[in-house]
Amino acid sequence: MNYKKPSYLTLLVLLVGTITFFTADKVNAHKVLKNGKMAEHDPITCKLESDRVWWERFACKDATKRHKLCKLDQYCAILKLEEQQKKIDILVEKIEDATPVNCNSLTFSHVALNNASIYQKPSGNSKVIKKVKKGQKISFVGSTEKKGWIIVVPKDKLCTVGYINEKNIGLSTASGSSTSANPKPPKIKKDKNIKITFPKWKKAGELITLDQSGFFEIDGYVNKDLGINKIIINYDGNDEEMILGSDGSFNASLEIENTLDVRITTYKQSTQIGKALVFKVTVE
Repeated sequence: MNYKKPSYLTLLVLLVGTITFFTADKVNAHKVLKNGKMAEHDPITCKLESDRVWWERFACKDATKRHKLCKLDQYCAILKLEEQQKKIDILVEKIEDATPVNCNSLTFSHVALNNASIYQKPSGNSKVIKKVKKGQKISFVGSTEKKGWIIVVPKDKLCTVGYINEKNIGLSTASGSSTSANPKPPKIKKDKNIKITFPKWKKAGELITLDQSGFFEIDGYVNKDLGINKIIINYDGNDEEMILGSDGSFNASLEIENTLDVRITTYKQSTQIGKALVFKVTVE
């Protein structure tokens, strides 16, 4: 599996509750030639979909269908990435310095499958910053560029961000957890490639409803009997590869304002396996 580069630690920002969605930030870019003189580039502004006129919304949705971004979406993406990168730089330092994070802002939907160590860097040779016990709750934060290593926050009196080998964690479900107490993930029909375990469906396979806007998580499993080793989630035109646990579990943290269109696609190497799961998430 190909892991995302450090700049893909967006989930870290989302799960520790240090980033808020900004709606009208401005960024001054490089200087450009204007009237024969070098001058500051006009700042770009993120115009939310709710503030756009009908033809702007139509143009942007049409671009998304063609796997492109309209200029308005490009501006929003640039601003969001720049702001997130600033937060990421600070939070990466927290990992290296073992700086505690706010436990109350996290969702502990995973568990330790074994007694294991949390490391300062994605290497078993780096400094051990914490020990976890089998069955201990863990918040999955994000993937790294090093295969087999992920970023987590174990639930403790003092929550610390660190790295752990992916073989040591699994997804905790409403019916139990992927530990020795319940070693088998939920059964998935032979003709199905994905099973969502959280949130609950409002209309199976089509609609999930939430009671409030903001950040939420999607948990589930892939059918490992089909040889699936890669899973991509697309929401609002953004493709992200999710990490697959050794038990076939996956987790994604998303942000919603009113409505979100989601598509989850599974692969074996570069070959798509089964149909993509396409559904809508709305706030009631």
